[in-house]
Formats: sequence, C-alpha cells, structure tokens
Amino acid sequence: MQAFHTLVAGDSGGGKTTFLREAHDTYPGLSIWIDHSDDGVDGITGRDLDGAETVRSEREARRSDATRLRWRCDDPLDAARGARAVAHDYHRETGYPTQVIADEAQDGMLADGDVEADNPIKKMLHEDRDKALKVQVATQDPQDLEYTPLKQCKYWVWVGEWSTFHRGFINYFDLPKSELPTEPYQVVVFDKRMNVLHRTETKEGYA
Repeated sequence: MQAFHTLVAGDSGGGKTTFLREAHDTYPGLSIWIDHSDDGVDGITGRDLDGAETVRSEREARRSDATRLRWRCDDPLDAARGARAVAHDYHRETGYPTQVIADEAQDGMLADGDVEADNPIKKMLHEDRDKALKVQVATQDPQDLEYTPLKQCKYWVWVGEWSTFHRGFINYFDLPKSELPTEPYQVVVFDKRMNVLHRTETKEGYA
C-alpha cells in the first residue's frame, strides 16, 4: 500500500483544523497529530475527539493501544522523528497505514529556508509512501513552506476563502481562482495539475 501526501491550506478561521480533526478521527489506521501549540488549545486537544490519547514521548506512543494520538511536544521535529519510528514499526507489525498530521507546518517544521537534510518530515515526504505513511502538511500560507512539501504532495486541499496574502502562491501555481472556496468551511481538493477532484464542506461535529 502506498500513502499519498496532502497539503492542506486555509486561512485562520476558515475551517482547516476542523477538516484535519475529521481526517484524524476517520483515518483507517494509526493517526498521529503533532501538537506543538503553546497553550494546547490551537490544534487538537485530548478531549476534542473520542479515542484521542495524549502522549509526550516515543515511549508513551509505543505503550499506547490507541490509534488516535495527540503528541504534545515543545520540539515538533523531535516528535516527528519519534512518530516516524513508531509508524514504521506499526506498519511492519500490523500491515496498517499511519497518518502524521503536521499542522502549522511553517512553525518549526518545514519553514522556507530552514529545512535541513535530516528533517524527519522531509524524510517522511520523500521516502515513506511505500511504508504506508501519509503526511498531511497544513499551513495558513503555503508560501511559508519550503518547496519540498508542495512537490511531494499528491493532493492539495484548500479550506475556506482565500486571502490577499495567498495571491502570490495562487498565481505562481496557477490555481484557478474561480474554483477556490468562497466561504469558510468549504473544501476543494485539487490534483497537482490543478484539476478539481472533490468539493465538500467540513462537518459541524468536528468544529
């Protein structure tokens, strides 16, 4: 089984986190959300989804029986490194896939101009699809990310209406503005040729 990486873009308040919460809850395998928010409120919290267990280390992740993990951390790259190791072992032992959600990926994970060769998220994007490891890279403005996640992601998901500061990204990749969402919580899925594959709305239960 191969897993196809996804770039999720969306302005603040547009529904991006709601979309990711649903993806986290419904994934058919192990889903790990890397949560490096300062206050524990932004992004997923342990009480947001039934069955989401909070862990703070690779040891705790390995000891957990849950398939929905919220990995609280101060260093998202250290958490990603541990999540990658856990995902490889999980696939080898069970045959099931793993999803790693890197929300706010511009903050300490894949910031443009600050991605080293041994970056674990970069390695997951480049090397781990055949290990059934899928990465969802999420950010408000994809221009803040290194080009790597953009070219490795098979699908681009836009959530909510676009803002003025997205214009450079939209123009550079020739995204059809007429196909982009016009309201919060609307979702459009593109392939890498900018064809629209799917339209939907986020589900209220995950807001």
